[in-house]
Amino acid sequence: MKTTSNGKSVFTVLFWQISLAVLLLNSLFAIIIIRDAIKIQEKSEEALRNKIKEEIISLSDFQTSSLKTFEKSFYDLQKMVLEKLTVMSPAVDFKSVNLIDELNKMGLDTVFHDLYIIDEYIIVNTTYTPDWGLDFTAFGSERIALLDRIQKSRAFFAEKFQFESSTKRLRSYSYQATKDGKYIIEIGSYSEVADKIMDMFRNRLKKIAEQNENIVSVNYWFGNTEYQFPLIDEPLNRYIPDSVIATTFTNKEDITVNFDIRGQKMNVEFMYIEQDPSTRLPDFALSVITDNTNRMKPVYKLIQRQVFFTVLFLILIIGIVYISTRSHKKKQQ
Repeated sequence: MKTTSNGKSVFTVLFWQISLAVLLLNSLFAIIIIRDAIKIQEKSEEALRNKIKEEIISLSDFQTSSLKTFEKSFYDLQKMVLEKLTVMSPAVDFKSVNLIDELNKMGLDTVFHDLYIIDEYIIVNTTYTPDWGLDFTAFGSERIALLDRIQKSRAFFAEKFQFESSTKRLRSYSYQATKDGKYIIEIGSYSEVADKIMDMFRNRLKKIAEQNENIVSVNYWFGNTEYQFPLIDEPLNRYIPDSVIATTFTNKEDITVNFDIRGQKMNVEFMYIEQDPSTRLPDFALSVITDNTNRMKPVYKLIQRQVFFTVLFLILIIGIVYISTRSHKKKQQ
């Protein structure tokens, strides 16, 4: 049998050369496949996020349009109530008057409407007992400045629609100072229509998360630079870094961060969305939480498959070389 200068058979040299070529080609092929797979996965994830964002924005537009249809009726109703009440001072002591009776006299259901009497930034009388004694100074200098302007102007002032952190219900608040300027009267009103719209919205958010395997939460956040709260209360919320939520509303920008929950790798993306200035609705942020624990699993499967085919191909080469070597030896004997 012919041998090379270093004593190796021609077949051995051929085997190593073919094996090396196979390994190089398969490695190159694997890199291309994995890179393409990662790009496809990233594009798919981005497309999913954009789809969710577009759907939520469409729902939000529908919500805004629906709320606009009865916004003026709320405005007119609250203005009428406050104008009737503010002229009663000083003949009526608002600290002790039965506000429920006053609402009933105007034909308003106390299930949907509440009155508050504010004296020196503190609620001194109200139809909503839990808020009795509430100090508005706790809400910051902006709130104090607003109440001062209302008390000084004696004019009717309607706030934007707000979502209560306790009830997660949409509520409209309006204010007006009494004619003598001693008190500020506040009225807060719920709406059955708004409740139904928000229930529909909440259910759709949950459905989006259920329909997408890696999406574990889709939520709607309201707030400003001072406070933020989610539309849907869920245990997952407390794992989101508070600084991320606050920064989203403070800077009014999109933010994406990673965080861990008991060994699971999560990614949360906050998308800040400004409301149409023509509506009294507040701005909001959409959060999408993705479970990235097994995000690279498809890539690992590609690597495993490529390794399997490479090993299989090398085994076939070894078999062919082995059979050819034996056959060559038999011919020489």
